Amino acid sequence: MWRLAVLLLLALAGCNSRVPTVHLEALEPSIPEVQTPVSGKTLVVAVAGMLSPRASAPYRRLAKTLADDMGVNVLVLQRRTYAEVLDLLKEGTAQVGFLCTLAAGKGVVEGYLRVVAAGMPFDYAPYRSVILTRRDLDAKNIRDLEGRRFAFVDPLSNTGYAWPTRYFRSKGIVPETFFKQTIFTYSHDRSIRALLEGFVDAAAVDGIVYYGLAKENPDLKTKLRVLWESPDDPPPPLVIRTDLPAKTVADLTKALTTLDASVLAPLHIARFEPTGSDPYRLIWRQFVEERDDAL
Repeated sequence: MWRLAVLLLLALAGCNSRVPTVHLEALEPSIPEVQTPVSGKTLVVAVAGMLSPRASAPYRRLAKTLADDMGVNVLVLQRRTYAEVLDLLKEGTAQVGFLCTLAAGKGVVEGYLRVVAAGMPFDYAPYRSVILTRRDLDAKNIRDLEGRRFAFVDPLSNTGYAWPTRYFRSKGIVPETFFKQTIFTYSHDRSIRALLEGFVDAAAVDGIVYYGLAKENPDLKTKLRVLWESPDDPPPPLVIRTDLPAKTVADLTKALTTLDASVLAPLHIARFEPTGSDPYRLIWRQFVEERDDAL
């Protein structure tokens, strides 16, 4: 019997050596690893750090539901960044992953991953990049943030890094010199909490996370202001290693696309739909071309 192991890769770190690093551990301490004994063959599923440990409980529930549907067990672990998730998938330690759109595209282009399904968000929580600031700062546009502190999510985050840096370039803004400090928080909800707690003055996050949290807590919109939003992109997908057996892929895809709505709703996802790799390949290639042009 196949056994299912789920790796939750969630953490945080600072960047920009010009000023002291801001540490956010106090905002969201890590949860201990949860291990369920496994035996025989193991199917390892890596879940990227889109949400912090405490907020990632719905993903753990999703993983357990998939495991139950497939007749396998679950092992829940933690790691740190999207890059670490890709390393696990590339080296074959993990065979399946829930990834952000940009990181998925990187694995596709490098040839060891393919996309099989995407989580389609509800209309109230579109998948796009959203730049937020606190209303008490009275910042009306991005120029009002000069000399302030800014939070990105992860260097491989589409909404939390690729889109905001693209927007900044279009405005002639170099984040390292425009802002007093930039940091990586390594989860979207942690960026929002860092903003609310005053660790940073603005942040770029995933619209699914922000608008989802705002639906759960309408008071959030009274505290935060949206300064800019990107166009919508293909939403974060489920990826598999290209060498995963066809029957395992079929069983996993069937379980994923027939999940009960109650499992997906806490993630603000209406359903998973089968899809292909091409849109994600294009997103990664665009990112690389723009990055190289900026060098």
